[in-house]
Amino acid sequence: MPDAWTIVGVDCATQEERMGLARGQLGADNVLRVERVTLGTAGESAAASVSHWIAGQPQFVLALAAPLGWPERLGGALSGHSAGEPLCESADALFRRETDKLVHKAVGKQPPDVGADRVARTARAALALLSDVRALARQPIPLAWQQARESGAIEVYPAATLLAHGVSSTAYKAGTTQGRKARADILERLSAHALINVARDVMIQDANLFDAMLCVLAGADFAQGLCVEPLHPDRARKEGHIWFRGTGQGSLFGQS
Repeated sequence: MPDAWTIVGVDCATQEERMGLARGQLGADNVLRVERVTLGTAGESAAASVSHWIAGQPQFVLALAAPLGWPERLGGALSGHSAGEPLCESADALFRRETDKLVHKAVGKQPPDVGADRVARTARAALALLSDVRALARQPIPLAWQQARESGAIEVYPAATLLAHGVSSTAYKAGTTQGRKARADILERLSAHALINVARDVMIQDANLFDAMLCVLAGADFAQGLCVEPLHPDRARKEGHIWFRGTGQGSLFGQS
């Protein structure tokens, strides 16, 4: 079995011009090499770019920054609900998944509720993208559940990946001078441990491209078997699971 992994990261969005894409290679030496970052509309569709990048690759991870499932209790509550009637479950039980609570407990960052308007629309767009990639690549691309062994798609949350590596996620997404400085500082720390073979200025300027690169980092953690496992696998297969590095595994960046 080959040791190298192709890692593709997607910062999902409802509009392709805001969808960040990144491609990297994790070699047998466990060195991550980031080779490409681009926006979804650069030259071809996002689905076409992703399908080309994974086509023929013996081992790959497609890391998507968007929820890939909805809370289990939400579906059950809505299936029998009629307009005007109360919902008995609490808001957290309805709109937060088990994995969201796990991330918050592990790194202190609460992922956005999948039931929120923008998040739900982004989740739908991510699932549509995955369906298009499957069609263009002419392969099933299932969700992957066995770290370091199984190719496929995974859900990631870039902010959790940063925090799990001991790096603050404060303000790094902002389109401000402060946000650009935060992205530059993180890239400087990352460059000591990963080979970034793309222009860093574009990632400093565009948070979507930066997040796509962080998705590649999260995918590399999965490929190395360093991520936190679901507490209840059957429920995770229904709701989705955010894969992020376990803080007990140490950090690519060292201590913050």
